[in-house]
Amino acid sequence: MIIKKTFGVILLLLGLFLAFGLLKDSRLMLFGSKIRADVIGVDSVKNKRFGYVHYPILQFNYKQQQVRLVKDLKSVDPQNVPAHMEIYYAEDIGVSDGFTVTYAIFSIISIIMIIFGIIVIRTKHLF
Repeated sequence: MIIKKTFGVILLLLGLFLAFGLLKDSRLMLFGSKIRADVIGVDSVKNKRFGYVHYPILQFNYKQQQVRLVKDLKSVDPQNVPAHMEIYYAEDIGVSDGFTVTYAIFSIISIIMIIFGIIVIRTKHLF
């Protein structure tokens, strides 16, 4: 019985940990501004595992100021650099792609882990 309860607590904590990690992107989508940013260049960084990683350099206007930043969340192909990117931005939070496939998958996984953790904790005779 104690093993089942421990497994339920571990599932619940892992689900809450994933949900907490997704909180930043959710806050950006709710409170940030959706901006169309121009890609003005590529910043190449030497990586031990992959050789070079190429990050886009974004430039956009936000509250009457021109902002230029390197978006180091995902790499781009230097031969196929997009001209524009849709991003969510807030000064105190950062930059995000918005609702992506990985965001959706990890949201579903965290919800399932939380639900199964609660089920395992609450039931007396599961097996």
